[in-house]
Amino acid sequence: MIPKSLLKERLKWWLYPGINLHARDRNRRLPPHFGRGDGGRRVLDAGCGNGMLAWQAYRLGNRVVGVTLKENEAEGCRRLFHGLLRVPESALSFEVHNLRDPAPLLERHGQFDEIICAEVIEHIVDDRRVCRSLWEMLRPGGVVHITTPNAEHPYNASFPLDRSESGGHVRAGYTAATFRELLEPIGFEIGPVRGLGGPVRQAFNSRIKKVQERFGAPAGLPLFLLALPLLPLDRAEPPVPFSLYVQATKPQAESPTRDRAVSVSPDAE
Repeated sequence: MIPKSLLKERLKWWLYPGINLHARDRNRRLPPHFGRGDGGRRVLDAGCGNGMLAWQAYRLGNRVVGVTLKENEAEGCRRLFHGLLRVPESALSFEVHNLRDPAPLLERHGQFDEIICAEVIEHIVDDRRVCRSLWEMLRPGGVVHITTPNAEHPYNASFPLDRSESGGHVRAGYTAATFRELLEPIGFEIGPVRGLGGPVRQAFNSRIKKVQERFGAPAGLPLFLLALPLLPLDRAEPPVPFSLYVQATKPQAESPTRDRAVSVSPDAE
């Protein structure tokens, strides 16, 4: 008989990375922008969640470290990837760590060739400080992949904010202009801002979330299955996307910036 815990992990893997339609979109569209390695490139997934993008970077031949503030997220990733899939920890590992303090990660791993930071900075009041930390952890010539809610999308603009920084969004999101205001003073060079998530995806995803909140996570599965054949109706670049994706590069030759210093205090991711 298959142990109950192992059966649960297998069912989780069957639906992986879950039924959140926006997360699945990121899981499909971001990895083509990731670098490929031969086991020597180091990648940080800064705010790894369920580990889906860390897994994608690992599959491209990179050595990946996923970090989160939540022990239950790190342990869930370990059960799935180390326990069920037998991925060696030397190639794909998960740690509990505060992104505001780059020093411990730098001491253990050195600078990273690439950093993934998906749906993280909108949860943090001092987003500039976290982005300075990402700068410190990135080698010259490296790239940070950032996704956030689009502040101009009506759903994000009207969503209640979490002023206490207890896990929700502290701001509606970002725009191309506010990405530049945040990242360029640190020294990053900003690439084109791309949109993710069209109206069909958002219409179904919002209903799936409401059903799950009322009846529990499995209750969203029928709507998820109904949505799948309709998602191609969304345009690849919707006029008002739900989320935004940007690549920020740390130049090979660092130049003086107005905003480089990192102040560390491990109190929040």
